[in-house]
Amino acid sequence: MSKVKEVLPTFMFFNKDEARTIEAMASRIIPGDPLSPGAREAGAVIYIDRALSGYYRHLQTFYRKCLLELRRYCEERYGGPFVELDEEHQDNVLSEIEGFIIKEASGPQSLSDKINENSSVLAQFFAVVREHTFEGTFCDPLYGGNRNAVGWKLIGFPGAQWGYTAEQMQLGFDATQIEVLTLEDLQIERNRSTAKGVKQ
Repeated sequence: MSKVKEVLPTFMFFNKDEARTIEAMASRIIPGDPLSPGAREAGAVIYIDRALSGYYRHLQTFYRKCLLELRRYCEERYGGPFVELDEEHQDNVLSEIEGFIIKEASGPQSLSDKINENSSVLAQFFAVVREHTFEGTFCDPLYGGNRNAVGWKLIGFPGAQWGYTAEQMQLGFDATQIEVLTLEDLQIERNRSTAKGVKQ
């Protein structure tokens, strides 16, 4: 029996290893499971890749530099790159770099100052990736993330709507009863309405 080959999306900015690392980071920031999809299932890495090829292109060098620094840190501390660590060690790495205390250097740069400088870069990197992971998980699918609107369904958000009824605006109304719509759904609906108007 032949093994099914995993089909990876085509990335515009990331190479394969970079994409796997960012996806692994995102999946620890918003973890998922079969019953509750997270950032991996939402395709947050695709959003981040597209954003870095467009609006966030000024962050390309920052991402590349930080991915190399993260690899060095993980190899020195845990013996392998981030993506090859188990989930427990990945969580440890992210907790460590999130918790770095940055001290301003005063005077000539020493080894400890250099460590603080690298820690600062990793702490900034984690903050940026976390922000982009949230954007990619909860954006409109038009932007590459939130695949199948899993992020919106996770938080009970009905997505893009033309408007809401008076009943739906009442305090305590269960928004999960509203059909989840994306910008693409609204465009399709609009085109159908326009076509019907022309025919009439």
